[in-house]
Amino acid sequence: MDAFTSTVDSQTIWLNGFDYTGSIMSIPICYWYENKDKDAGKGFMPAEILERAFYMAMKEFPILAGTLKSNASSRLYVEIDKNNLNMPVYTDSISELDYSTLYKSGYNIRKLPIDLSGEYGVPVPSGLVGGSIKPAHIRIIRFKDNSGVLVYASIAHYITDGYGYTQFMNRWSEISRWLQQDSQSSNSALLPVRRYVHDRSIHDNISSSSTDALDSFVLGVKSGGNLVTRWLAWVSPETRARVFKAISDTISHKCSFFHVSSETMEALRARVQAYAPEGARYSINGVIASYLAVVVAQAKEKANADRWWNKSIPMAVRKKLENSGLSKPAPPPGLAVLIPVNMRTRISHPDAKDYMGVMVSGKGILFTHEHLQQGPTDKALSEMALKIHEALPSMNERFAGQVGNLITSEPDIFTRQVLHMATGSQKLIFSNQSRFAHYSVDFGAGIPSMVRHAPHAFNDVVYIMPANPKTGGYEIEFNFAPDVEANITSNNDWMKLVDTYDSY
Repeated sequence: MDAFTSTVDSQTIWLNGFDYTGSIMSIPICYWYENKDKDAGKGFMPAEILERAFYMAMKEFPILAGTLKSNASSRLYVEIDKNNLNMPVYTDSISELDYSTLYKSGYNIRKLPIDLSGEYGVPVPSGLVGGSIKPAHIRIIRFKDNSGVLVYASIAHYITDGYGYTQFMNRWSEISRWLQQDSQSSNSALLPVRRYVHDRSIHDNISSSSTDALDSFVLGVKSGGNLVTRWLAWVSPETRARVFKAISDTISHKCSFFHVSSETMEALRARVQAYAPEGARYSINGVIASYLAVVVAQAKEKANADRWWNKSIPMAVRKKLENSGLSKPAPPPGLAVLIPVNMRTRISHPDAKDYMGVMVSGKGILFTHEHLQQGPTDKALSEMALKIHEALPSMNERFAGQVGNLITSEPDIFTRQVLHMATGSQKLIFSNQSRFAHYSVDFGAGIPSMVRHAPHAFNDVVYIMPANPKTGGYEIEFNFAPDVEANITSNNDWMKLVDTYDSY
């Protein structure tokens, strides 16, 4: 730890609109490492090396020791005070569970000997009052008889996004490998120099008060404020986090994990592509998003119809009310789908590729009930994939500058967004991590056997994770209400695409 604390300088990092939305969420990911050579003893991911490497990596990510604060105008910032550092939680422990037990459970983190649920949702301070939000929780768990290791890292989302997260994890593991090399060997090498930019001024250079690049979906947040959202923006970050944690704790979650082979997905993409207009080439991610929008919408509609509050008025009474004109049936809802885009490649700023703050923005696409009820036919999916294909090019530098400015134009716009994420029903949020280098996180004992995202704080989230090098294909993780998840897994069309399925 001294390697970091003795060198860090005090500084203030003012956050921007992209960071704001992540201020009540974390990025919690599990890296599972199986030890196939148990005779290796303490040489398998040694504790002292991992810890030393972690604090060395922190020297290049000093924001991980900062405290989230807000000023009188509700503007958020991170204060790094070298005399009062807010260090991450870091523990290294030994479990009586064998690695195979977790493997057989489908890597179910709820079977771990410690409860991580307070760390993988909304990051909150310990205790009911006071304290500060910890920027990160790192849990190293070593399984019985040296059978394997779990590296669990939950990093607050206001610090970085999925891309920046993997940059930190890969730097930590790179330093760990470097520390284990034989310093006396002629093959020993200097630690490679990397560049990481944490200064948020990159957004100042592209910020724009104009809204001409924004669609009605984005601009809708300007009309959604109320006393609750304004109060949530006014209170301290700690109180706000506790409120959203309380909301999250009232939500029933069911997490599901699916594997779909590359061959299956490419065959589906090719069938859908056959209906595309000339010049439009669909990505597999766009086809996955379209397919899941149909499956999820149908699952939600069935779950809503089966819930007790929708059955409390007998159908005969409901029909009479409708026929008398005293009650009108609600129009069937569509589904708002949020597609994430890494804006680093779409911004001309020279620091964009090295930027570690949040640089992911979402494109909202509304699919109508008529679209969704056609089912996952190739023609219907092609029409939906075309909407995604046509929408994403508008995600450019001008769009990014206007979105960032919009979120900070009123104190409570970001709380409107998060409140809708927590309580809205007709939504589907994608988090595409498929191109991030999670499977390069090698601490010196090889790449992970499995990488999985921990449960999200709220429902209606789908993670597309990178392919496991051992199996290829697509790892897709769901977070839904239990009745919605049950309807998804009973959908024959979807389950025919799936090779394996785990849930907890």
